Amino acid sequence: MKNRLFLEDYFKNVYKSRYILKSLVQRDLKNRYRKSFLGVTWSILTPLGMVLIIGSVYSIIWSQNPKVFIPILFTGLTPWLFLTGSAEGGAMCFAAAEGYIKQTMTDIEIFPLRSTFVAFVNLLYSAAAFLVVYIFLAPEKYSLNMLMVFPGLAILFTFGAGIATIAGVINTHVRDYQPLQSLILQGMFYATPIIYPAEMLERKGYSLIYLLNPFYYMIEIVRAPMTGGAIPSLQIYVTAMAIALTVAFIGIYLIRKIGRNLVFRL
Repeated sequence: MKNRLFLEDYFKNVYKSRYILKSLVQRDLKNRYRKSFLGVTWSILTPLGMVLIIGSVYSIIWSQNPKVFIPILFTGLTPWLFLTGSAEGGAMCFAAAEGYIKQTMTDIEIFPLRSTFVAFVNLLYSAAAFLVVYIFLAPEKYSLNMLMVFPGLAILFTFGAGIATIAGVINTHVRDYQPLQSLILQGMFYATPIIYPAEMLERKGYSLIYLLNPFYYMIEIVRAPMTGGAIPSLQIYVTAMAIALTVAFIGIYLIRKIGRNLVFRL
């Protein structure tokens, strides 16, 4: 009963402040590329540039076909950049909104979501660009399997919102958390099969590195459908959903427990 009330109050507050949330997200997206000649195109060029650089190097090192390896790398980096954007933006979300929180009665639940939505819009831009390019690289890969990217994105967003909320609450109490989180994410990048196939770890007997890694499941449920490959197993979807819902629930619990008392920490 108590858990149900936490969830109910959370979603009521988000719904009540939805127009403020929408306005803040729109403003962030505009401000990010203000006075930039290319504007929102940078949301596409940034992951594309990373993919071309990393993909070219590793294609040579591992003797991989760039036409096969680069799409896999692109579809791995795209959700990864969303997750790191949610986490990093979430860590500073309350400090960045200090004026709103102290001077208005705006519901604090929307501020981590603000970071998550901005990161998610950038993900959609990158995904759309990839799908256009992929038509020329592998048109035969396009199939109905690719529609499974939508439930994958929903689970990914839920997880991203959860880690943004948790990061925001912790960083408000412990200001050293944000740089520590950045360090942890750098390590997790190399521990997650993004720039290398999961099979490589499995062949070397280190499969637990990715099987116990929550980021692996979030990447996999988006990457596999985007490349038109085999749909991930039901076990992977169930695991990803369980992880996402657990992280989201922890975030909701923390932010509802602290409430507007958070203002005294800013």
